[in-house]
Amino acid sequence: MALPLALQAVGAWIAWTATWEEAGAEVARTADAAAEYARAALDTHRLRGQQVALLLDGLDDASIRARAAELHDRARQVLELQRYGIAFTVYVIDRNGDILLTTDTPDPAPVNLSDRGYFTAMRAAEGAPVLIGEVSRGRANGRDFFPVTLRRDGAANGLPPGAFDGLINISVTPDLMAAGLRRLRGTSEDVLSVVRQDGTLLARTLELPAPPPWPRHTTDATQAEMAANPPRIEALETSFLDGVPRLVVYRRVQGWPVYAAAARDRAVIIDRWLARVAWLLGIGLPATLALGLLAWRVGRADRAAEAARASLEDRVAERTAELAHRTAQLSGSEARLRVALEAADLGTWEVDLRTRLVQRSPRTLAIFGAPAEETVGAYPGWWNRVHAEDGPVAAQAFERMAEGSAELYAAEYRFHHPDGRVVWVEARARVVEHDATGRPLRAAGTVQDITARREAEERRALLAREVDHRAKNALAVVQAALRLTPRTSLESYAAAVEGRVAALARAHTLLAEQRWAGASLRALLTGELAAFTLRNEGRSTVTLEGPELRIAPSAAQSLSLAFHELTTNAVKYGALARAQGHLAITWAIRPATGDLVLRWEESGGPPVPGAPSRRGFGSRLVAATIRDQLGGILLQHWEATGLVVEMQVSLPRIALPEAPADADPLPVV
Repeated sequence: MALPLALQAVGAWIAWTATWEEAGAEVARTADAAAEYARAALDTHRLRGQQVALLLDGLDDASIRARAAELHDRARQVLELQRYGIAFTVYVIDRNGDILLTTDTPDPAPVNLSDRGYFTAMRAAEGAPVLIGEVSRGRANGRDFFPVTLRRDGAANGLPPGAFDGLINISVTPDLMAAGLRRLRGTSEDVLSVVRQDGTLLARTLELPAPPPWPRHTTDATQAEMAANPPRIEALETSFLDGVPRLVVYRRVQGWPVYAAAARDRAVIIDRWLARVAWLLGIGLPATLALGLLAWRVGRADRAAEAARASLEDRVAERTAELAHRTAQLSGSEARLRVALEAADLGTWEVDLRTRLVQRSPRTLAIFGAPAEETVGAYPGWWNRVHAEDGPVAAQAFERMAEGSAELYAAEYRFHHPDGRVVWVEARARVVEHDATGRPLRAAGTVQDITARREAEERRALLAREVDHRAKNALAVVQAALRLTPRTSLESYAAAVEGRVAALARAHTLLAEQRWAGASLRALLTGELAAFTLRNEGRSTVTLEGPELRIAPSAAQSLSLAFHELTTNAVKYGALARAQGHLAITWAIRPATGDLVLRWEESGGPPVPGAPSRRGFGSRLVAATIRDQLGGILLQHWEATGLVVEMQVSLPRIALPEAPADADPLPVV
């Protein structure tokens, strides 16, 4: 008998352990689902409070009282768009505790709430964003509720920033929150609840004693663990409410000082265990049969448990997906609200496609230059201000959406602003509500001033054309240098071409540094001469004297070639060929004619017997540049002391006017 009894005892212990582990896993999964449900519900209520705050933004208390009926209707309209299935009431309370506005009635009762715990706590708190109060009975409507309370900001009561200016209170009905929790129970005996971190009960699936306040929900040991804010707590507790011992798993609700709890009666778990081991009680089987039967029964129980767990996980996954979908919808609404509030260039609008009545945000009114009284009005309202070329296309796109042939509306058009400007506007919308037949009823959208973007696109196109023009000009100059350079030998041809292309490159660099707004005449000369004076280690002296003068880009490239040819000649045959050589370059503006007069005078170089017998390519290039291309006068004198070159060019042909301080030069390309 010892062996069968021992085997039965081992089997009973194994079943006991498995039953409790299975119950713990099931209760934990239920607590996870309840925590996700509570987080979505509380996030929704906070968003509702923010929506009411936005509706009242900029209004003082007197204006709210005067417009109580209108604001009551608008608040209900806004909050019904975010319907989540939990009954609630919104109260707007002034800094003295009096009710300014409620979604229950357009005429709030004269009730003072300054002695409520949530009011005193939020008034004393410095910048506390949200508070969840304990359950109490409402004075205005007599219903039990727990408050989700936000400090009121944005009122026009003239208080200093950060001063307490009242509350927005969302009163949540515990019974209907409990009804939502019941849909998440793993078994009908499971008890789900929501408690604050201090152990105060907010909602429970079992009937609660009335009226509130209710006893604390947690034991001292659990309360001590909650103080450390762990993500999960598991305990075997006896309830303060009904004295029933239960296996409880607490799951922290993300972002809130709240825990969701799932509990299963200890008796229910023991009954399940007894059901598993009943076949062992009172049965004395041979040891071998008992061992085989036990192995078979435990295996079947494990498979049943796995199937039950899989089924439960499927149900939890389905419910979690539904919660995630609803949370995503709420997140989308919150994101649209955040964009409308934070994006300075984005306005929102919503239109009833049956009545064509449209509601516009303040930013939308600002984009179109419309007064505040046109917040609600007929669509399109100011269509006569749309540019004649763009109006028909935008109107057709809107009608396609209104008729149901398209879900989206998108249009870009020009608009004659009341201040005289023509602004580019981008409007987009989507159908957000249909009737039972699929006919569009309501659309919501955004509008944005895209004038800056359009102007930037036009500037980019202009810049691309300018780059193309400059590149072709530069290539044409290089092509001419290649074609016209004498080909006496490969080495001299390469050196001559390299020098002329380098001169063009130096001029191009100067222009690029100035964002193609011209180049200094002195910088052109200095850059050209520097390359040659460095070669003779500065033995020859060069002086430059003349006023500051900005040369136009086209003339700068031509003059750089002319200065390069003169400098090359001076290095090979003139003043820069000897250590004692001197080159003096002076220029001035002749007042009588407005011409630039430049003098190039060399001295100290090799003796000059007179004018050369033939004109080289460099001389022809200088003459062609000054006379033919720039329309100027060129005089060359071969004095005994050195070459003297005099140039005279009309200033408007080569120079740029002085740019104002706020000029916007062409970008570097």
